[in-house]
Amino acid sequence: MSDKTALKLWLQLAKTSALLHSEITARLRTHYGQSMARFDVLSQLARTDERCMAISALSRMLIASSGNISRLLDRMEKEGLLERSPAPHDRRSIMIGLTPAGSALFARMAKDHEHWVSEILSDMPMSNQKELLDRLISLQGILPAKLA
Repeated sequence: MSDKTALKLWLQLAKTSALLHSEITARLRTHYGQSMARFDVLSQLARTDERCMAISALSRMLIASSGNISRLLDRMEKEGLLERSPAPHDRRSIMIGLTPAGSALFARMAKDHEHWVSEILSDMPMSNQKELLDRLISLQGILPAKLA
């Protein structure tokens, strides 16, 4: 009989991730009327060194499923959270950036997001959190070679 540790680990990672995702999504919806996908878009745009980024680059960076990113961005633009502009060196490409309203919303959401995650994980000792983080970073470093 084979050791099923790797399979059990994968299942626990998937279940834990889904639980955390579900709880944070519920809180984002309750407090801001926003989804995790929208928070992810705002987060990626807020962290870019440039004023904006190409939609294709944004799509590759998203953590949440980007499903139909064009439709999501259209709705966020209509709500005044994002703005589009032609790429400076390639008029066929479209750049996307945060509006002042999008930046302000993200700042409020990010503060609450950090608090919620800390609150949810508060029963796990900090030393265990750091150890788990280190191990997951190590795993992430190993995976690309295995998946290539």
